[in-house]
Amino acid sequence: MDDLVKTKEVIFDAFVEMTSTIGYENVTMRNIAMQAGINAATVYHHFDTKASMLEYAYNYYDQYQFMNRNSLERMKELVETASAEEITTGFMYNHVSENQKHYIRMILITKIIYMRLFQDPLANAMFSKINNNNIRHVSDTLQHGKEIGRIDPDFDILTFADVLIGAMHIMGIEAFADVSYEVQQLDKEVNILLMISRILNSAFISDAR
Repeated sequence: MDDLVKTKEVIFDAFVEMTSTIGYENVTMRNIAMQAGINAATVYHHFDTKASMLEYAYNYYDQYQFMNRNSLERMKELVETASAEEITTGFMYNHVSENQKHYIRMILITKIIYMRLFQDPLANAMFSKINNNNIRHVSDTLQHGKEIGRIDPDFDILTFADVLIGAMHIMGIEAFADVSYEVQQLDKEVNILLMISRILNSAFISDAR
């Protein structure tokens, strides 16, 4: 996708902010222009339709989503020696960035995807793609744990991955609604992570902690 700069950036950020707050159906090209502080003709110069802005938001999210996740190599390092809680926390996303605008966009587009999950095939497809990728990420990490003899070979990795990723989605619905959200900010999130960590801890054959 092209670089997001200058006027187009202002328009896109206005769209994302409004859509994540009042819903896509309630946003118009005219009030996007008002929010951005420019005339409607300029908005149409950069985006033909409101739908093209939404598609741009999905593409933006798709491009940067996994930049905020620990790499498989890093997770394999953790599974070799770290505690179950550290490993579980390591799977969680952290959208914090030195680029504050980028950080806010990722949080707000995440919210838009959740808001449109059951009415927009593109949002649903994006959600499914990310979900499958995350499950594979968790599974590959824990398979390494089995291969090195730290995790019980009979431990059901796929079920654990489903539970962990499902919990991430549940927490995301609430947490990503707030642009000030930080990882483990919610009491509920901490409790869920502790519960999942106990499940993983029970699968350790030997604990090198």
